[in-house]
Amino acid sequence: MEEYISVLIVDQSVEDKGILTNAGFVLGLTAGRELPESTFDRDVVDGDGSTHKYLTKIGHFVRKASQNKMRELRAKFMVEKDVKIIDYTEDAAPADYEEYARNLSLHKGEEISYRALYIYGPKDIILPLTKNLSRLS
Repeated sequence: MEEYISVLIVDQSVEDKGILTNAGFVLGLTAGRELPESTFDRDVVDGDGSTHKYLTKIGHFVRKASQNKMRELRAKFMVEKDVKIIDYTEDAAPADYEEYARNLSLHKGEEISYRALYIYGPKDIILPLTKNLSRLS
């Protein structure tokens, strides 16, 4: 059975932890809708009998990269049929979804600025292209 992993890659120039947390939160919610049920394990019970909701059981990594590297990785992964990629752009920052859609439609390629990318897929495809990225610290 093929091993799957997920990688969250954030823009290395963003220092605001609130922006990074928000991007990770939005991508996590979206990814949860897209990932197969087998990605998650069962609820667990603590010593007091209180239930804790299931968590993902796949390997996951958080890395940082430049805008150019994020664009390059996004393009490479977009052509892989077994890889899911979700991006969070600067255009997604407004709370209004219609404004986001309108703003993004006005940008092409190099004009798009990514805050973060979420990548999920086979370890043998994802790891070679992301393992040398710096860890987010």
